[in-house]
Amino acid sequence: MRFFRFRKLVSLEASKYLRYAIGEIILVVIGILVALQVNNWNEHRKEKAEEKKILLSLHNEISNNIEILKTVIDEKNKIINVNQYIIDNTGKNGTWKSEKSLDSLMNYISLSGWIFVPQNGVLNEIINSGKLLLIENDLIKNKIASLPQLLSLMIEEDRQYRLDLHQYFLPFFSKNYNLIELTKYRELLENYSFKMRETNFPKSIPELLGSREFENILTIQSIWIKFSNEMSLNQKSKYIEIQNLIEKEYPEVDYINLRQNLERGIFG
Repeated sequence: MRFFRFRKLVSLEASKYLRYAIGEIILVVIGILVALQVNNWNEHRKEKAEEKKILLSLHNEISNNIEILKTVIDEKNKIINVNQYIIDNTGKNGTWKSEKSLDSLMNYISLSGWIFVPQNGVLNEIINSGKLLLIENDLIKNKIASLPQLLSLMIEEDRQYRLDLHQYFLPFFSKNYNLIELTKYRELLENYSFKMRETNFPKSIPELLGSREFENILTIQSIWIKFSNEMSLNQKSKYIEIQNLIEKEYPEVDYINLRQNLERGIFG
C-alpha cells in the first residue's frame, strides 16, 4: 500500500515538473517568435524607409530631367522653325528675301546638335543595386524598370543625328558657306561672346540658297528633329506618370521643397 502511495506521489511530482518544463518550452518558443516578429517588423520598417527615400530621390531626379527635356525640345523646335523660315524666304534664283540676317539663322542649323543628357544617378542605383525589389507597388516598379530602354532609344537617335550633323551637314556647309560668320552669333559660355575676324573669302549665299541639296538638308533635319521631339514628349509623359504614382504613394510629402528636404534628410 505504501509502495503504491509512493508511486503515486512520484507520478504527481513528475507530472508537475513535466508541466513546468512544457510551460518553460512554450514561453521560450513564444519569446523566440515574438523576437522574430519584432525583427521582421524592424526590417520591414527599414525597407519601407529606404523605399520612400529612393522613390522621393527619383522624383527629384525626374524633375531635373523634365526641365532638361523642356530646354532640348524648345531648342529643337527653334531649329524646325528656322529651317522652314529659310525655305520660305529663299528665291528660286538663290536670293534671300528676308530682312533678317541669314548668318544668325545659320547659327541654329549648323550648330544644332541638341541632345538629351539625363541625370540617371538615382535610376542607375535603383536598377543596378537591386533596390528595385524594395518597391512594393508593382505599377511603379514596372514603370521604373522600363525607363532605361526608353532612354537608350532616345540617346541612340540623338547620337545618329549628331553623326549626320558632323559627317554630312557640316561638311556640306563648309564647302558652300562661310562658317566664320556664325561666330558673332554664338555664345560659348555665359557672359562670354566669341567672334573671329572677317572672312577672307567672298560670301557664297547664292550658291548655298540655290542648292537643292541645302533644301534637302533642312528638310531631313526638320523631319529627324520632329521625330526626336515626339520621343522626348513621350519620355516626358512617362516621367510625369512615375511622379504622379509616387505622389499618390506619399501624399503627405512637400514636393515643392523636396530637393531641400532630401538634402536635409527630411522625407515627410
